[in-house]
Amino acid sequence: MIAEKPRAAAKIAEALGARSKLSVDNVPIWVGKLRGKDIVIAPTAGHLFTLYTNEKGFPVFNCSWGPRWVYESHSKHLRRFYDALKKLSRGAEYYVNACDYDIEGSVIGYNIIKHFGDVSRAYRVKFSTLTKEEISRAFNDLRPLDWGNIESGLARHTLDWMWGINVSRALMSVYGKISGNNVVLSAGRVQSPTLIELVRRYLDRETFVPEPLFTVSVKIEFDGKEYTLSNSFDSFKRLEDAKRLVDLLRERKRLVVKKAEKEVVSLDPPPPFNLTELQLEAARLYGYSPAKTLEIAENLYLESLISYPRTNSEKIPPTIDNTQILRKLSTLPELGSFASELLQRRLLVPREGPGEDPAHPAIHPTGYLPTRRLSKEESNLYELVVRRYLASFYPSAKVEEVIYTIVEPISGAAFKLVGRRVISREWLKVYHYRRINLVEVPVLRPGDEVSISSVKLLRVYTKPPPSYTKASILKWMESVGIGTEATRAEIIETLFRRKYVQGKNIEVTDLGLKVAHILTTLFREITEVELTREFERKLQGIMLGKINKKEVIDEAIEKLGHKLEEVKKILRNHEEIELKKRLGLATGYRCSVCGGDSTGEEDGINLCSPHLRAYQNLKKTYDVWKSSVNMNFEDYVKAVSKLKSTGRFVKEVIEYLAKRVK
Repeated sequence: MIAEKPRAAAKIAEALGARSKLSVDNVPIWVGKLRGKDIVIAPTAGHLFTLYTNEKGFPVFNCSWGPRWVYESHSKHLRRFYDALKKLSRGAEYYVNACDYDIEGSVIGYNIIKHFGDVSRAYRVKFSTLTKEEISRAFNDLRPLDWGNIESGLARHTLDWMWGINVSRALMSVYGKISGNNVVLSAGRVQSPTLIELVRRYLDRETFVPEPLFTVSVKIEFDGKEYTLSNSFDSFKRLEDAKRLVDLLRERKRLVVKKAEKEVVSLDPPPPFNLTELQLEAARLYGYSPAKTLEIAENLYLESLISYPRTNSEKIPPTIDNTQILRKLSTLPELGSFASELLQRRLLVPREGPGEDPAHPAIHPTGYLPTRRLSKEESNLYELVVRRYLASFYPSAKVEEVIYTIVEPISGAAFKLVGRRVISREWLKVYHYRRINLVEVPVLRPGDEVSISSVKLLRVYTKPPPSYTKASILKWMESVGIGTEATRAEIIETLFRRKYVQGKNIEVTDLGLKVAHILTTLFREITEVELTREFERKLQGIMLGKINKKEVIDEAIEKLGHKLEEVKKILRNHEEIELKKRLGLATGYRCSVCGGDSTGEEDGINLCSPHLRAYQNLKKTYDVWKSSVNMNFEDYVKAVSKLKSTGRFVKEVIEYLAKRVK
């Protein structure tokens, strides 16, 4: 019986009563009996095998599975697991893949059995928690190997290997030729579209020039209390228009209540977590990266405290005994009272979300309580999972909103005053991370007049799109359908390790900009989101038995091969200057701002691509400022340079222009 990790093997051994612990090649194993047969439970440590090739250059599509400890320098520690499992497999009558029930676990176990044993005498077990009860049930229900997962997983590894090795080698060849530097670079089927999206957002922000807008801030007084109104109209683009309204409000000094509405809003409880939602919530509350959240969740899973975390599901199937879990949770400090309340009120059916996963349910507590002191990070995440699970059983919360529409009769300018109070907290009392902004307002009726106590004219500015964070780029990956819940966090970490990006609010480095430029110029067709998403759909088709693995791999070879041969021909036939021309870098001039390769000229100034875009945006937006506030160009540039939301490349262009004028 092959477990994915030593801690999982120990849990399986405990559940099956295999109490004899031995050591083979310094790997812990457990021996016992199950239904009269001798059993050996042995762990691996993730993938023991990897794809490799001895062929140099690109394109290369011939690869084989070999020991990771041979072909990856950082995997030498796997040799002892390799040797131990090889020895133990020789005399086995049957083999059971007891690795995590997902694509990766299926491939891990399959490769070990294929290389060391006999897949015709192999079985699969499926469990979603490492509780004694579920493990026992799983081993009483041995199944055939999950060939859909295996075939899809093998195809995914092959596609990722082909994309990674070929595009990376080609990328390094191009980069080396145009820069004269031999740098280790990487590209990937999912990694490259993700980098390109990060670059797109980064350039949108850093070449952004804010535009001025004008609005009014109005406060009213009623029964000795002051209230701030929200505007029901858009901000003004012209200063004169805003001033006109301000003057009218100051002159009139009163507003009229046009409409008074009251409604009770139902706030449905959230469903239990899937992995992505857990990662997003942990990032929001604690600042954990997606990779960190997954690491903590896996520790809690191996402690039998929560179910398997690598899931897309937001559903708890009826096969799970929620009553029993709630009874066990009722002894928890602080949270136990909520579990007891649910049992007492017979609220035993959790709310479901749209996320589905045929392999595993939503992430939920097992009912097992911690047997050791959890770390602060583990405690935070465990409490988050438990609270979310408990909240999903409660009825909807009820919030009463009072909405007043208040107008200035002559201009028709409308404002709103919104009051809010909670009528019934229900799930909000357990999932206290979700807060309702409570606002007290007076009792008003249509036709009532209210006094204006304050009117201010405010200049505001348009905002650039928000920076990506690790959590928000992971959400983007999920939304466009690239990567899997198991791989997205690691792909993001790879971009950081490669020094393509940096920072909590993700910034793209100069290296990342150069790599993305090469990818979008020479490799555009094989780095687009749509192609990656198309192959994700095909991999899903393999898992469901709707499409053949070989067809998908052959199609990928055809698409990759055509583009790679094209790039290879460019490299073979063109000198550095010709290659730079293909990349738009061969103007023969340096950027006047940063000294990099100029990609074009504007008003006699040679600029690289980011600074050219920034300069063009600076000129274009001046027309807006001139129309809005009638400001000359010199004053406009000074004003823009002081704004926080002005992009980095714009500020660098402004600094250059100032020096040029001097």
